[in-house]
Amino acid sequence: MSGSTSKVWKFEPLDSWFFRDASPYNAGEGGQSGAGVVFPPFMNTVQGAVRIALAHGRGWTWGCDERWPAELGTPEELGEVKLAGPYVLKHGEILYPAPLCLLCRSSSGGDAPLYVRLKPGEAVESDIGLRRFPVASPRLSDLKAAEGLWLDATGMERVLDGGVPVAEQVYRQGDLWTEEGRTGLTRDATRRTALTGHLYSCRHVRLRDGVSLGVLVRGVPEDWHPAVPRLVPLGGEGRMAVCTVSDAGVPLVRPGRPAPCGGKVRFTVTLLTPGRYRDTRRALLQGPPGVPGKCVAACTGKTVPAGGWDSRHRRPRPLGPMIPAGSTWFFEAEERLADEITALHGSNNGDPWGFGQILIGSWRE
Repeated sequence: MSGSTSKVWKFEPLDSWFFRDASPYNAGEGGQSGAGVVFPPFMNTVQGAVRIALAHGRGWTWGCDERWPAELGTPEELGEVKLAGPYVLKHGEILYPAPLCLLCRSSSGGDAPLYVRLKPGEAVESDIGLRRFPVASPRLSDLKAAEGLWLDATGMERVLDGGVPVAEQVYRQGDLWTEEGRTGLTRDATRRTALTGHLYSCRHVRLRDGVSLGVLVRGVPEDWHPAVPRLVPLGGEGRMAVCTVSDAGVPLVRPGRPAPCGGKVRFTVTLLTPGRYRDTRRALLQGPPGVPGKCVAACTGKTVPAGGWDSRHRRPRPLGPMIPAGSTWFFEAEERLADEITALHGSNNGDPWGFGQILIGSWRE
């Protein structure tokens, strides 16, 4: 596209949002647990809101597929659009999912929480061969994975430099959003009554003040953005979001400099956004593709199934595994590659959907 620019789209909810996870609604099951929630949502969901809003601005409406702009691609590919994110924003600044190489010991007696790093331990034989598994340094009791924690830019830079954050640089999930249980039913529109056996439960997310979602949109001509609707549907149940498009960037933290050691450098690769790879098992064991050097250890979360919704055909998309954001790999490479490695900071191996964006850090024995 000629005259294309990069814009930041910020989404703020009018009320609550519903981003359903991959758990099904199974008819006849007892209990009221219902479908779970995932937040931040995967790009599978957010890209639909972005492209539909752009298409509406160009005169497209539902049922008029012939007016869909060719530049916006198809349900299977993005056309000329390139995306990054979605990012959790706090007063416009990115918050970072805590790298899974961090462990946390909860505060007690008024003390601040204690954070400890995992580092590659001694090589041992295992069912996946001779591997170095991460160990805590120092080894303390009552340590738990730092899941559900978010770091501000200063805290993330401390981690990328090989350190740990301090308490005021860390946000817990409850500081950013809360989950709300909801119960609904399906109505017969002709009779205006409830359908028998169609009671369901789900969970919504409600963002705290100052928290929003951000997406970087590229490849779209400058004059397309002013026509984007102010209100757009985002997620399930047609929940609405206020959309603000701006030139303001979303600068990332600076990278950690790979640590030199005997002609080699040691560095970490951390997922800022969930990773989607053709060979998920290989990525879990050897790190994201395109990273030079050898992966010596990894701290990865459980893969999460993700699909999305096909608006054109009105059906769910097939599920595929995602490696969660915060997953971290420990690498070694030749020292001459240090600049090439640092240049990977913020990249995602060319994925136009924004999956697998990485941050480069350092580690030491």
